[in-house]
Amino acid sequence: MAWQWKWRQPSILVRGAEEFERVEIPVYRSTGGPLFKTLLSSGCRMDCKYCPFARFCRTRREAWNPDKLVRVFLEAYRRGVVKGLFLSSALYGDPERVSSDVVSVAEKLRQAGYRGYIHLRLMPGTPPDTIRRALSVANRVGINLEAPSPSAFSDIAPSKGSWSLDIYSKLLYAARIARSPRRVDTQLVLGASGETDRDVLVLVSTLLSRGVGVVHFSPYTPVPGTPLARKRRQTPLWRARLLYEALVLLRDYHFDLREIEAALNEHGYFPPINTRLKEYIAVLHPEWFPVDPSSASYRELLRVPGVGPSAARRIIETRSSGGLSVTILRRLLGARWRKAQKYLDLSSIRK
Repeated sequence: MAWQWKWRQPSILVRGAEEFERVEIPVYRSTGGPLFKTLLSSGCRMDCKYCPFARFCRTRREAWNPDKLVRVFLEAYRRGVVKGLFLSSALYGDPERVSSDVVSVAEKLRQAGYRGYIHLRLMPGTPPDTIRRALSVANRVGINLEAPSPSAFSDIAPSKGSWSLDIYSKLLYAARIARSPRRVDTQLVLGASGETDRDVLVLVSTLLSRGVGVVHFSPYTPVPGTPLARKRRQTPLWRARLLYEALVLLRDYHFDLREIEAALNEHGYFPPINTRLKEYIAVLHPEWFPVDPSSASYRELLRVPGVGPSAARRIIETRSSGGLSVTILRRLLGARWRKAQKYLDLSSIRK
């Protein structure tokens, strides 16, 4: 499905206590399909310098009645408007209470028989028992780090608690309990704290080693009326794209942090390159190539532009049975053959 939108708000009729009412549905395009993505409440007592919902911002505050949210979501899911729920909230009260309220919505959905996708975003300072509750009902649970270090965090979110104690440690606790890296995620507001790409990569590498498998990079966009709008420019989308690609190389392609850091400039940032990061790094490391697919290790195959984890596994499986040839290799790689062949040594493989 080729979507041309990121957000849309279709409306549906939902049965209320006494009559039907028309409700707008906040639908977000995700890689897994359309999600019902919403805040439980936009009322906030925090003073984060980048956020449109900070307490000093003049913005409309809204909140869902939890039972109504359950009814509306189930109706939207029944009609095929959405395929899952992403639920977060602004901090309208004590973090434990807010996180508990968020988890309670997911518990109500499971009690109603819903078995689909639920993604919950918890608050800084969420206690361990609430994290365990969340993981017992949600497919994915996260807590936003917002910045890559305690000092950067305190600069942009001065009243949001301790980065180390209230967020980072809670995130690692969730990862230990979840026992699956893809079930735990976090988010950075990219560019809000003036961090370098090296700062981000070091954090991402550490998170992956500690069991946090998904990191989102939200490019900072200045919000009029917020303190940071006068200090920071909008973060370009290409910067987020390169960091997402770096995350995938670290997590799925077994690249070392140092191999990716080689692509950074003297200031610790990726240059605005137009190619894929993997191809850019390949140019920086000519000593890696050409790779002989008849004998290369899994990790060596993964360094080849155009070869991903599944293709690398198929190549190894095929050659172990003695069936690898140039013709079969082209078939295994499909459209990626044209890119990959420039980095391969095919002299030892039959045609």
